[in-house]
Amino acid sequence: MLALTLKNGAFHLQDSFLPTCPKGEDDIFDIVLVSGDAYVDHPSFGVALIGRYLESLGYRVGILAQPEWESAEPFKRFGRPRLFFGVSAGNVDSMVANYTPDRRKREEDDYTPGGGKPGRPDLASIVYAQRLKEAYPEVPVVLGGIEASLRRVSHYDFVQQRVRGSVLADAKADYLVYSMGERAIRELADGLARGSSREELCSIRGLAYLSNAPPDDALLLPSHEAVKEEPGAFREFFKEFHEASLKPQPPIMAQNISTRCVVINPPALPLSPQELDALYHLPFTRQTHPEHEANGGVKALETVKNSIVTHRGCYGGCSFCAITIHQGKGIVSRPREGIIKEVEALAKSEDFKGTVQDIGGPTANMYGTGCKAASFPGAVGCGRPSCIFPEVCPSVDLSGAPYLELLRSARRVRGVKHLYVASGLRHDLLVMPAQKRLFRELVEYHVGGRMKVAPEHIAAKPLRLMAKPPFRVFKEFRQDFEHLRREAGKELYYIPYFIVGHPGCTLEDALDLAHFVGRTGRYVEQVQQFTPTPMTPSTCMYFTRLDFESGEAIYVPSGSEAKVQKSLLQLNNPRAREKVVAFFARRGESEVLEQLPGFRRAKGAYGASSKTGKPPFQARRPQKRSPHKRKR
Repeated sequence: MLALTLKNGAFHLQDSFLPTCPKGEDDIFDIVLVSGDAYVDHPSFGVALIGRYLESLGYRVGILAQPEWESAEPFKRFGRPRLFFGVSAGNVDSMVANYTPDRRKREEDDYTPGGGKPGRPDLASIVYAQRLKEAYPEVPVVLGGIEASLRRVSHYDFVQQRVRGSVLADAKADYLVYSMGERAIRELADGLARGSSREELCSIRGLAYLSNAPPDDALLLPSHEAVKEEPGAFREFFKEFHEASLKPQPPIMAQNISTRCVVINPPALPLSPQELDALYHLPFTRQTHPEHEANGGVKALETVKNSIVTHRGCYGGCSFCAITIHQGKGIVSRPREGIIKEVEALAKSEDFKGTVQDIGGPTANMYGTGCKAASFPGAVGCGRPSCIFPEVCPSVDLSGAPYLELLRSARRVRGVKHLYVASGLRHDLLVMPAQKRLFRELVEYHVGGRMKVAPEHIAAKPLRLMAKPPFRVFKEFRQDFEHLRREAGKELYYIPYFIVGHPGCTLEDALDLAHFVGRTGRYVEQVQQFTPTPMTPSTCMYFTRLDFESGEAIYVPSGSEAKVQKSLLQLNNPRAREKVVAFFARRGESEVLEQLPGFRRAKGAYGASSKTGKPPFQARRPQKRSPHKRKR
């Protein structure tokens, strides 16, 4: 179980925030966590979560947020910690945070104070670790966070457009904690505090490390040198790694890189529901550190400040998403009572205005669901990449009842006026009989004008390669949503998320999607140009141009075409229209545009209503009655 520091029945802290500098020369820290993000003391920020957890175990923890990295000097702020330095690039992989999908440097960053240019270096895990080793060569450096987790073996880097080796080898770090790291980081901290040998430490589950040779019982993956240049070899390597990682009992894995070997222990066992719940009752301030607040605040906090995390894990298995690899396929749902306690505490906070922005998780309507064949919460019964694609596994419990009861309890909490679900919802689950009642109450009580769903595309081949349900399922969702909306007497809209430029998506597929959007009379706000993030099947397909499952050659749109595919869905934007017109003119196919519904409309195509001038997705407040009072 998680050990929590309590005093008089409540969590106790000496200071409101974790320290960002020592109080004096005699202030010795056990652990210093270095982050590529500004310090926000909120459980949605990984470094804050790990920092508070380690503090609850009795360790003195400091936070070094977005240090200058040109020299080692800024990394000496806390002096030499007693146990180790922990390094995280932040909540997002640094290359994704620093670059757009077409590899241009971003000018704004939601995780940097004031929203200015990114305040972290490229490949931040590597740079920070190298500076720490310059400053204190003898102090262990432990990599963690999503960047390190997804770069623990050979991986494709979309900015550099090449296959890089394990981040461990480049960073010269001592250990890497991958996936959700609470168990592994606790065992590592306790082991270092006890003076355990390196051999003992290297047996910790959820840990990766460098060795001179692979363990005898390890699954030996193809070497980095064998896969870094040959796409076919990379596919075979990644497929073997991916399938082994999804097994109910993953093996020890090892991959040679140059003269060393990266060893990856089996993942840490998932936290129990009670242990997961305990994390969210740690004494977070839910605020940006005053130092960052004075510099303009941190925009990333705005949408999650008054939100509640209900569970971990996702069994959707979308090809472009790393959640399954990072958080796991098994679902660990917090106890309803613990979540309600957090909602009650939130409602009593001084700056709470009555609105819970979100109550959900990676996929909101997976709360309380899971594999019936699993031996414990968070475990899985088989190695399928997805429990619901291409068909639903008979062993998965998809009941919406637990989430429905949670929402009903949460909206009764005194002080809560609005309780919204802003997390993504699986529309293919909502239309199933097991979640029909949940669907009805989501529409009636918990949609703040717009419901987020992710059909991703309408064309069959891209959807298959994405591991998403066929378009007919989205059509069924639209019909059900419209029926429930009218029944509730509300002006509500669904927000469809689409991905363009995904491997297998041709220009013809993009035009079909543009026709669909045009026929609805709407423009699309949420359209994403595919970004090849590390350790996903989609990224493997992008690099290799091979179907991940069959190995057959597939079409991969170029960067310029991918941008045009995105612009086809944003024709209300003059710059997007210009790009589309110029692209098809160069191809001598301008007549194609004349066939798009509404292309000749006045400025604001697909957008404004001729009567109101408001876009069709404009959210309007319910007018009949409060959405948070249940029907008698």
